[in-house]
Amino acid sequence: MDELYAGIAAYDAGDFTKAYEMLYPLGAYKRDPEAQFYLGMIYFYGEGVEKDIDKAMEWWKKAMRSGHVDAAYRLSEIATSTKTTF
Repeated sequence: MDELYAGIAAYDAGDFTKAYEMLYPLGAYKRDPEAQFYLGMIYFYGEGVEKDIDKAMEWWKKAMRSGHVDAAYRLSEIATSTKTTF
């Protein structure tokens, strides 16, 4: 858990490269939903990486499958904001 908190602290401090380096192993290999959520945020806003909405959605889907409510909310926001209405 210390790595997760350190990664989130780096994200909050604006050190996105360090945050990514700390959170990626937790999200990819340990499947930590909180790390996956933050990885989605990093990709969504292009913080330290090239902005990639599809990758953000992939990370949020992984987090949502583990019950992460904020990730589910982000995905629903994307779904409703991209619908074309006439």
